[in-house]
Amino acid sequence: MAKAATERSEPTPLSGRLPEEIVIWEILVRLPPKNLVRCRAVCRAWRRITSTRHFLLAHHGHQPSLPLLSGFKYGVDCHQDIIAFDHRAATAQIQPLARLIDPKLRAVASCDGLLVMSIDEYDRTHFFVCNPVTRQWGDLPILRGFHFSGIYPHSPTGQYRLLLYRSQICKVMYEGKVPGDKDSWYVLTLGCDEVPRCIGWPEVEAQHGTPVLVRDSLHWYPAKHQTRSKMILAFDTTSESFRLMRAPVLPESAYRFETHGSYLFEMDGMLAMYMHNDAVTVVDIWVLHDYESEVWAFKYRVELLAAEFVAGFERSRCWNVVVASEGDDVLVLVHFDQWLLHIDRKGRLVASCRHDSKGLNISLHQLQQSLVQHTFFPALQNYEVNALPFIKTAIDRCGAF
Repeated sequence: MAKAATERSEPTPLSGRLPEEIVIWEILVRLPPKNLVRCRAVCRAWRRITSTRHFLLAHHGHQPSLPLLSGFKYGVDCHQDIIAFDHRAATAQIQPLARLIDPKLRAVASCDGLLVMSIDEYDRTHFFVCNPVTRQWGDLPILRGFHFSGIYPHSPTGQYRLLLYRSQICKVMYEGKVPGDKDSWYVLTLGCDEVPRCIGWPEVEAQHGTPVLVRDSLHWYPAKHQTRSKMILAFDTTSESFRLMRAPVLPESAYRFETHGSYLFEMDGMLAMYMHNDAVTVVDIWVLHDYESEVWAFKYRVELLAAEFVAGFERSRCWNVVVASEGDDVLVLVHFDQWLLHIDRKGRLVASCRHDSKGLNISLHQLQQSLVQHTFFPALQNYEVNALPFIKTAIDRCGAF
């Protein structure tokens, strides 16, 4: 009887069909986070194994890096939806990840399933870090007088750090406590009580925009420039040092695109750049094939036939184009009003998705969902789990984390 009771309390799913090694490390490790959490209820053995840090890191590595959007709704039911675009399914869809109570929050950085968010209040900007999957949330120190440049994992220590640039606009709250000149770079370790640490005075100014993490370095491309001899600013997250890299040498015909903007992104493990003209009808994509020698190659030209795209849709005067990548698959995403259109590299309309919010917005960030537990979260101010500013939805209740 005791043996039978033990067997009932510790069932072995798929016993006699598939080895547990395959079930755990080939099937469960590839499931989306919500599905994995539901599978933990099957038996204690699955819950124990799938809760280890080793498994969660492997699970995170199998998750796709999905383009991130926000959906805003104002009025009585005021909220913001954090949304990912998933093109892998038979029918592409925009996937709700979390709902926030404040629509004024905006994502400013993404790293390993973490989002850094900010909100402007009065004369200062408040920063927060959250994991939309585990619903963990905490305040970051008030960074008044600092320009936030990015978040990165510091591989020698396993810590997550913020890269900051000290501006001259106003006196900082750490006046007299932070060493170094005002025109200098600093790092701040998440969960640490220490003030930002000065790392030097390179002759490069803070770059606005979204950095791209490739080969353990953050990369920025200047948004505004005067000549075609552009340089990319790279920050080595291991040595915490800066360097300049060559950007693509653009032909004269392509140079006019840069009046609107050029943007970096990651493509199949390589640094890539896309640029579009002012009319947003042509997108060129370049890839850094040889990282060490800084050799770029022209990859694709995507011609956007606007009339074809908007047929059957409500056309807006304002529309945006963002290029993302999952592996070697290029995604050209066109956004206007409540619509998100997926265009392939041949300029063909692949899918269209509509969100019921009145303020759909596509960002330059991508999110690779993670259930990994980080030790810095409990050390943050106002640390919360599954509480405000997250709103519990019906979907969450069916598969709570």
